[in-house]
Amino acid sequence: MANQFDITAQSSTAQQMLAAQTVEVDGISLIADLTNAQTAYCSLDASDLKAKQTLYNATNSTQERVGDHINEVITVKHIYVEAIQCTSAETGEVKWCPRVVLINDRGIGYQAVSTGVYTSVKKLIQIFGEPQTWEAPIKLKIKQITRGEFKILTLEIAQ
Repeated sequence: MANQFDITAQSSTAQQMLAAQTVEVDGISLIADLTNAQTAYCSLDASDLKAKQTLYNATNSTQERVGDHINEVITVKHIYVEAIQCTSAETGEVKWCPRVVLINDRGIGYQAVSTGVYTSVKKLIQIFGEPQTWEAPIKLKIKQITRGEFKILTLEIAQ
């Protein structure tokens, strides 16, 4: 069973230390508020110290952005998804956005705040099951769909 947990700041001081981050969601610039309580999904069983370190490093200091790897293949072993609040820089509208971190077989995290990547991950789990049930990591190719001014990231199974 995958780990599902609440992520909450422990104190108002901790909340003040967390900063807003500008992210791009399907071609639209938004400001992500990382200070709100969030619900997350994680396929990595972080019950021992080494797994906790891998999860923390892969999700906290993601070394890679999914959007920087268009038409490349990532060998995905685990998936982390959290909901973050994003505020439109233009309109001030606040909405929930999915932040997805694809963790490869070496523990490196590839991050995207993208509804396209989130939708692909949902379908991947529906068809292949949760990552901890896979016989081997799955190779995913990063694709970008462009429709007018909108650019949507998506994933496809690599051959």
